[in-house]
Amino acid sequence: MDYGHTLIAGIAIVLGIGGPIALVGIILMYKSRRTRMIHETALLLAEKGQPVPPELFIGTDEPASDLRRGAVLIALGLGLAVFMYQLNAAWSVGFIPIFMGLGYLVVWKLETSKRRDPSISA
Repeated sequence: MDYGHTLIAGIAIVLGIGGPIALVGIILMYKSRRTRMIHETALLLAEKGQPVPPELFIGTDEPASDLRRGAVLIALGLGLAVFMYQLNAAWSVGFIPIFMGLGYLVVWKLETSKRRDPSISA
């Protein structure tokens, strides 16, 4: 039995499963730390009698754009289809992100038409 191959396979499995879990954990830890620091700052301001600015609690993230998501998914699907076609594999797998992107484009179009026409109610 070749222990080198077994060791490499074991490390690949551990990193393949543990890597994404560690990444999610690091992101959640960062967000928790940031939120805690914002709350501590607001508490210190309130204890000193200073007004707490509402901008402190407003997120800086931009709202997600369905147009952008749709365009990215369609491009991803086309790229995946071409790549799989070059490998003589199941190129139709690219239809999955293409149709997801088309769905986002439909939602984007419906949202923009709803904002323009106030007679349309949900």
